[in-house]
Amino acid sequence: MYDLHDFLEPVLLHTINGDNGYNDGQFAKHIALYNTEIPDITHADIVLVGVTESRGAGVFNSLQSAPDAIRRQLYQLHFWHKDVTIADIGNIKTGATLTDSYAAVKAVLAELLRMNKTVVILGGSHDITLAQYFAYVELHR
Repeated sequence: MYDLHDFLEPVLLHTINGDNGYNDGQFAKHIALYNTEIPDITHADIVLVGVTESRGAGVFNSLQSAPDAIRRQLYQLHFWHKDVTIADIGNIKTGATLTDSYAAVKAVLAELLRMNKTVVILGGSHDITLAQYFAYVELHR
């Protein structure tokens, strides 16, 4: 089992909402969020994780803010499903090399899949699908 702290960066909520806050009906009020500490995801049905890696698409530093751009819109939506528990564990750190980033994505996803979590990846270029695939291969799924 990995310590996910080694792979994750927190969600900087103030950069997403401009310190405006959210009302009780919005999505952001109903999720466990990695802002200062990784939340307990034991009971989470869905886990959101951001990926800022884009080098595999031949693009450098263009997707760094993609996960937060998605969160900016998602967190404002009305939250209807009170019986679904959602956690956002932040962004997977971009590695020194593309291979390092793939390994980090694979490690985080494999750990979440071991916990039987449904994972939604925010951002990242299309090549991240391969790292996701290798997480499933590691678990023989």
